[in-house]
Amino acid sequence: MKFKRIIIALTLIIAMLGMTACGDKETDNMATTEATQGSSQETTAQKEIDFDAEGIATAFIDKFMAGSFDEILTEFAFSDEMKAQFTKEAMEEISKQLVKAYGAFESTHGIKSQEKPEYYVVSIGANHVDKDLAYNVIFSYDGKISGFNYQEISSVEDYFDAEINGAVETEVTFGEDDFKIEGTLSLPAEGNGPFPVVVLVHGSGPNDRNESVYGNKPFKDIAEGLIAQGVAVLRYDKRTYTHLEKYNDPTIVADFTIYDEVIDDARYAVDFLKTYDGIDPSNIFVVGHSLGGNQAPRIAEDNKDIAGIAIMAGNVTPLQELIVKQYEYLLGLDGSIDEADQKQLDSIKDSADLISSEEMTLDTDMNKTMGLAPKYWMDIKDYNPIAIASELNIPILVLQGARDYQVTESEFELWKTGLGDKAEYKLYDDLNHLFITGEGMSKPEEYTAAGNVSEDVIVDIATWIKANLNK
Repeated sequence: MKFKRIIIALTLIIAMLGMTACGDKETDNMATTEATQGSSQETTAQKEIDFDAEGIATAFIDKFMAGSFDEILTEFAFSDEMKAQFTKEAMEEISKQLVKAYGAFESTHGIKSQEKPEYYVVSIGANHVDKDLAYNVIFSYDGKISGFNYQEISSVEDYFDAEINGAVETEVTFGEDDFKIEGTLSLPAEGNGPFPVVVLVHGSGPNDRNESVYGNKPFKDIAEGLIAQGVAVLRYDKRTYTHLEKYNDPTIVADFTIYDEVIDDARYAVDFLKTYDGIDPSNIFVVGHSLGGNQAPRIAEDNKDIAGIAIMAGNVTPLQELIVKQYEYLLGLDGSIDEADQKQLDSIKDSADLISSEEMTLDTDMNKTMGLAPKYWMDIKDYNPIAIASELNIPILVLQGARDYQVTESEFELWKTGLGDKAEYKLYDDLNHLFITGEGMSKPEEYTAAGNVSEDVIVDIATWIKANLNK
């Protein structure tokens, strides 16, 4: 029984249900002056600096973590506004809050810089006992420290060691003011642009830009492979990852839809790329995985800037029905369904039936709708991606792993039946939901073993893109 509970918790597509269950741990950012985002498009080499920003930031973080607050005030230059706020008492309080929320500081790891229109930001990774953080030291271009804040990250390794070989990478920001999206744009270091580009769109849940699952980083693998093929890639952190704490607000949760989770930010990404130097605006492709693949037709609908969509393990069956199938599979992995299992399965089926019915209203209790607000379900419960994809006049590629238990081969067959020769299709016998090679019956615990996206998949995507470039 315990094993079954563990494997249920590992199910990727069910991870979306944890999005609204963020704890009450203190995550308030430090009360300091923070850099304004400026324009939605931020490019490199906006201004030159004549001071050692990374060296100053490193020394600043070292002294802050050591509690040398008097030395900080005398040894570093601050803007007037920062100087007024960043007192010794403020630093002492901030330090206490950090230890309370994240545990004692252990060590630093990683550093990177971002040039913004009005500020220069140096980010330094820090291991705390309970959570890794990225500390941001914000400089005005006259060399003064104008802000100091932090953000939670999955790990310092993921955040700072994510560079792609053979790529020129730029940290970018785009999207709505209240839900700014942060990402990495990778352009081939060799070759002459402008380059075709892929926007990678994640599956369910609060995914980072690499779509990290334990030691696996599918989107980083795909980006690295496409860069080698001369294709640029934009990866970004989902708003539910970057702004997770906002989903403690019941008002935001109740109003949350698939457009907030997937569609809008993917479209913002496309808009951002249209005018980015080095990108071919006539060759912007969207590659969606899992829920991102399911919604790819909607992302491309009425959007003439998208040159084609690739659907990786995207479901056709409505999500609430798919979740029932996943539970049936997982609970039956040991060959038996006991009384407790059946009770759990019946509860999931009851929720799916309610979601699919006309009885669900905006006032329906979320506990009866799998932990997601009724408004979210109302938008997707009857969604048919094939109906929209059939009306698109762009190339479509559908890819599927035959060992995928989350979005099974039967979904792939639905795409083939529904779209016919309107799309191209690739089925891989030994790949799971992450498009990583495996053997035998697919189980959730295989995601805990680090692997890489199959090279065949990446080559097939690159070949499809090159065959469908707009000249």
